[in-house]
Amino acid sequence: MHEWALLIFTIAIPAAVGGILFLWFITRKMADGGENSVKLLKVPLIVIACLAVVGLFGAFFHLGKPTHALNAIRGFGRSWMSNEILVTGAFIASACITAGLAVVQKKINPILMLITGLVGVVDIYCMATAYTVTRVNGWHHLNTYFVFYGTAFSLGPIVGASLLAPFLKGEEILKVIKWAFAFSIIGIAVQLIGSAMFNAYIPEIQTISGETAANKMVPYSGMIGVRWVIEIAGLVLLAYLSLNTKNKMNYAFIYAALIFFVLAEGMSRYVFYVLGS
Repeated sequence: MHEWALLIFTIAIPAAVGGILFLWFITRKMADGGENSVKLLKVPLIVIACLAVVGLFGAFFHLGKPTHALNAIRGFGRSWMSNEILVTGAFIASACITAGLAVVQKKINPILMLITGLVGVVDIYCMATAYTVTRVNGWHHLNTYFVFYGTAFSLGPIVGASLLAPFLKGEEILKVIKWAFAFSIIGIAVQLIGSAMFNAYIPEIQTISGETAANKMVPYSGMIGVRWVIEIAGLVLLAYLSLNTKNKMNYAFIYAALIFFVLAEGMSRYVFYVLGS
């Protein structure tokens, strides 16, 4: 499997999209705003913008040279890859502007945060469609959309919660963890539905090499199982934290859950690219 740059790209961008939408959602739930909102959201917005930029670098490494991206943009409207590159650029620019306003003007703009998140949602659609329109049978399936949107809704909220954690205490952090837990359940459910649909279709899939997908996945069945165990373990940690009745929150558990989700999504994407090889 040689698509490590794409693996980084297709995890970092959906995670950033889910993260900024989660931060926007939390701002709607906050009792106060103004200066307190800036103190709470400035660092998380900067980190999420950096995460999006990391995803962009992953895309550049895949293309080989940045100039190739410029050539690809010329196909906007005709090529889904071109659409993906342009919309990704729009999302990253919007995320950086949102973070920049928090730093320079000391101002949080919830509307801009929402617009950035919605551009990201469109970006994920372009990203998934760039795979479904290919002739690779393992990707030419509705499950591809479930895979990428599942990452946004499962990994994004825990990214947002882990970034907010150092700036919150008591009931506030508990509420954030509960919302992250709820959204992560939705994300995992989306992935499970897509996986169930795909498993019913997999006997009919023939990979590029001519081997059936069912046979190609046999060596990776253990990895697939471990992936789900790790992701469920991360979800259990979030559940434990959300049910915590103590005044003191164990932040190590939050970051452990984040690591579990990152590992699980990385393994999932690895298998996704193996299927298309």
